[in-house]
Amino acid sequence: MFELLLSACLVGAPADCRTERLPGAETLEECRVQARRGAAGFSPLVQVQSFACVKAGETPDYTISEVAPGVFVHQGLHQEPDARNLGDVSNQGFVIGSEAVAVIDTGGSLVVGKALLAAIRAETDLPIRYVILTHMHPDHVMGTAAFADEGAEVIGHARMAPALEDRSETYLEAMGRLIGPAFGGSEVVLPSREVAEELTLNLGGARDLVLQAHATAHTDNDLTVLDRTSGVLFAGDLAFLGHTPALDGSVLGWQKLLEDAIAEPVGDWIVPGHGPVILSWEQGLTPTKAYLDLLIVELRAAIAAGLPMLQAIREVGRGAEMDWLLFEEFHPRNVTAAFKELEWE
Repeated sequence: MFELLLSACLVGAPADCRTERLPGAETLEECRVQARRGAAGFSPLVQVQSFACVKAGETPDYTISEVAPGVFVHQGLHQEPDARNLGDVSNQGFVIGSEAVAVIDTGGSLVVGKALLAAIRAETDLPIRYVILTHMHPDHVMGTAAFADEGAEVIGHARMAPALEDRSETYLEAMGRLIGPAFGGSEVVLPSREVAEELTLNLGGARDLVLQAHATAHTDNDLTVLDRTSGVLFAGDLAFLGHTPALDGSVLGWQKLLEDAIAEPVGDWIVPGHGPVILSWEQGLTPTKAYLDLLIVELRAAIAAGLPMLQAIREVGRGAEMDWLLFEEFHPRNVTAAFKELEWE
């Protein structure tokens, strides 16, 4: 017998969280079907931390959800990396074809990467042919070394390798300090294959993944992965829900990318870099765009009024505070970065 293990919070109200068990089904596959139906029924105001099928009475540390046939996602926590979560603070996923497996992001430490590898091996013995990294940030890439013996190509945006190499020492020091001794063995693995525009990877049969390199937005090396079979797009950190967006590229570029994506969808579902494991197209992209829109409008007004940056950090965008978790950790940085971009318009 399997159960549904549900953990959920009200978006913007981390104190209002609950964990509960729901009746599942006799088989794992039947339980996963029920989990997908259940997850799809939640309001955008509810942040689903996990909605996984487990054996009755068990509470695993690392859970995955099959969001579509052959498409699996693990949802990271809405936390800063620390010794308790071991860097498990972003979403990771994998897609199984008839011949091979592709991994999308590997988590914030070797421990997380190993947990992801174990989850894959619990589902299939097929070779892991590709490890795809959606961008350079350490919470998405520090588990890559776990796949060193799998013979997989590591793939990233054409601008990712130099950006990651430049920041590798800083990232390793920061993550090691935050996570502590458990971060040992984690390392920066640079992509061995670059995507300058678009690349299609075949996992066997009709299972094609379309990798799209984007202009500067969340970072200058954002890469999305579309599974054509299911219509699921792994958006990386171009999409956030619950977790405050983090700007490390161009606020105007990011706004334009989301505006175009909402107007002309290329898939049906979104797996964000942080947030519920699967969302409808509009639900997956609109909250991040609304946050960026507010930031741009209020910053332009502040700059026109002659407000100094420190005052703008204190005042701009505060109306969005209740919509996002980790707001104080990320919003001031976003205002700083966007201010520097917009003051020279």
